[in-house]
Amino acid sequence: MNKFVKTVILSAITVGVAASGTYAQGKHDGKGGLYKRFDQIDANADGFITADEMAEHRVAHFKEIDANGDGAMSKEEMQTGMAARMAEMGKTPDPARMEKRLNHKFSKMDKNGDGKIDATEMQTRSAYMFPKVDTDGDGKISKDEAKNMRGHKKHKS
Repeated sequence: MNKFVKTVILSAITVGVAASGTYAQGKHDGKGGLYKRFDQIDANADGFITADEMAEHRVAHFKEIDANGDGAMSKEEMQTGMAARMAEMGKTPDPARMEKRLNHKFSKMDKNGDGKIDATEMQTRSAYMFPKVDTDGDGKISKDEAKNMRGHKKHKS
């Protein structure tokens, strides 16, 4: 896998997390975002998500969010992606909370202030995301790690 593809993949991880249900109405039930998509992302169905599996999933997701295909994400594209992901999970976003979270995330990621998040900016922000979720450091994310991401307590399946 070439460096550009890895950059886009890592970048999209952050977008996926931002677009997950963790922002719906300010609540996290341990069954949103990554956890709900776990089986879809785990391409070989071995019970773990590897960096490559995450990357393949995120490239497709990034392309969906980048509606105009310019290789960068505008705030509007990110907002549309967040709303679509929440709707996919059957959640209704709290508009004020979503706007606040969108502005916060976007301003942190758009380092050069050009109103777009490109692959380099995404890589800077998201390179740490996979190891952060992979809490045991074995190079793969288990269902428990996905369920407990962001330090929330365990929930039964």
